[in-house]
This record gives sequence, C-alpha cells and structure tokens, in this order.
Amino acid sequence: MTHRDELTIAEQAIRWLLRQREGMTPAEKTDFQRWLQIPAHQAEYDDLRELWQETARLPLRDVAHRRPVTARRSVWRPLRWGCALFLLAAILFFPLRHEFAAPIYSASWHTGRGEIRQIDLPDGSTVSLDAGTQLTVRYFAHRREVVMPQGQAFFKVVHQPQRPFEVLSGPTRVTVVGTEFSVRYLPHTLSGDGTDIAVSTGAVRVGPRGIWQNRWWRAMQHLHLPQAARYLTVLRTSERATSDAQGMLASRPPLPAENIAAWRDDRIVLENIRLDMALAEFARYTEVPLTLDSPAVAALRVSGSFAIARVNSFATALPRVLPVKIKNKDNQYIISLSSAAVKNNQN
Repeated sequence: MTHRDELTIAEQAIRWLLRQREGMTPAEKTDFQRWLQIPAHQAEYDDLRELWQETARLPLRDVAHRRPVTARRSVWRPLRWGCALFLLAAILFFPLRHEFAAPIYSASWHTGRGEIRQIDLPDGSTVSLDAGTQLTVRYFAHRREVVMPQGQAFFKVVHQPQRPFEVLSGPTRVTVVGTEFSVRYLPHTLSGDGTDIAVSTGAVRVGPRGIWQNRWWRAMQHLHLPQAARYLTVLRTSERATSDAQGMLASRPPLPAENIAAWRDDRIVLENIRLDMALAEFARYTEVPLTLDSPAVAALRVSGSFAIARVNSFATALPRVLPVKIKNKDNQYIISLSSAAVKNNQN
C-alpha cells in the first residue's frame, strides 16, 4: 500500500488541488489524469474544486487600496498561508459532509462467555468476534462503520477505496480500505485501559475516536507538526500499537501473523503478563478453578501460548516456570509461593 493509498479520497483530492495550484511536473500531470479516471475520484475532485471556487468568490476588502507588491517573497507568503488555511479547513470540514447521512445497513451482535462467532457482512467483509464482545455495524453510501464498545474482533475487509471502513473502539478510530487486522478494547485487562490494534496484512490508520479530534490531528499531520505523531500512526503488516485511555499511542513489538487474534485458533498468547491478569483472560472463556493466595503470587509474570480449553494444563505447568506450588482442595487449585521463594523473600 502506497502513502497515497493511506489517504482518504477526500484528502487525495485536496492534495491534487493544491499541487495543481502550485504547478505540477509532467509526471505529476500524468498521475493526476490517471487518478481522475476513477469515477469516485473525479466526483470528489469536482466537489472540492467547486468549494475552492466558492471560497475564491468571497469579497476581499480594501484590495484596491493596497500598495503594489514588489517583492516576490511577500507575494508567496500570503499564498502559502492561504493554501495552508484552505488545507486545514478542507481536511476538517470537507469530508464531514457525509457524516450525518442515514445508514443503508445496520446490525448488532454480542457474544457470551466462551462464544466465538464469525459474521459475514453485505460487502463480502467478515468479522470474527471473540468472547464477551459487543459490536454494531453501520454501512453508509460513502463509508463503513463499526462500533465496538468492548471485546475484541478480527476483521477481513474487502477493498473499497471509495468507501473507507472504520472501527470505533475505546478512545480510538481505526481506518482502513482493505486489509486484515485485529482490534481489542477490554479495559483493566492484560491489554491495558486503551485499544490494542495489530495488522495481519495490509495497513491501517490509527487515530483518535472523536471525528473532530481525528480531523484536527490529521490536519496537523498534513502541516508537518510533530505533535501529531502522538495521536496518529499507520500500521502495516505485523505491526502493532496500543493507546492509553485518552487515545495517546505507543508502538508495541511486532507480532507473528499466527499470534494475531490467536483466540480464533482457541489459543491465548501471553507476553510477560501478570498471573492474575492471565487467569482473568482464561476466565473470559471458561471456568477457572484457580485461586492465588497472595499479592506476591498475583504479581508473578508468565509468557507462552496456551490452549483456551486446557486451563488445568496451564496450572500444572506453572511450577516448572515460576516459583510456585499448587495444592488441590475440593477440586479448587490454590497457587502459592514455593517454600524456596518464601524463604528468599524472608531473607
């Protein structure tokens, strides 16, 4: 996916219009004509050009009383600022003209404990829902929208450049054209309080959930302000990012494709996770007959790939990798620090 593919059609139209005003090279003119051959691109560009022309008709007061400009630099500066202001306004407001239309398709689903479900959407896209997930899909004429208040899902999105696919979950908005990726929003769990996004193939753009805040930071990004990088990023194959509760982004180590949404294969992948958080993750799928007898045990960390349905096997493996012992009491396993660990703590 090229950088231009990562932009919405509206943003591509804005860039082409500004390039046309500044002057294009012969190669750029050829690329522009090729871009216009797609009907959706032509329609978007025509709408934007009409907006530009309407802006140009606004009255400019006192123009006749200004002194003649003799320096080329003084001519370029207002032109440059005018283009920047138009770019800012166009990115903020022009794409919003479709935001308030009624959906042409709407449906909701939820999954219970241990339930995993696949949904086929009208455009050929598919969504795999993990346990404990709530999800609503709305399709509009110019965009596709998914709202996921909680849970995690894996998306296979059919390529439709003229109709971006957006996932709103937690403080985050994920925008794609066609790709495969996972989104997780389960506050106070092993993924933290924000949203976790991982890309299997293709690329997605990640930013703030709120449409105005998202557009604002995208405008700042187009104006090359470095602060935008804290709230906007593009993830490509195997890349991953996590937001905090306010939507600020942090990159995470890349994930192998087989570990992205591993729950689809009935597996839980743990990466240096606290033991109490690991048990809570198992409890999303099945009964967990395990009790941690102290905060010190809960704070121990574990890594590995484990079968969801075999929590007992997970428990019996713990003494081989952690300083713990397990006692079976009335079919309830109690996990405590081993004698050696207790002695070391006392010393």
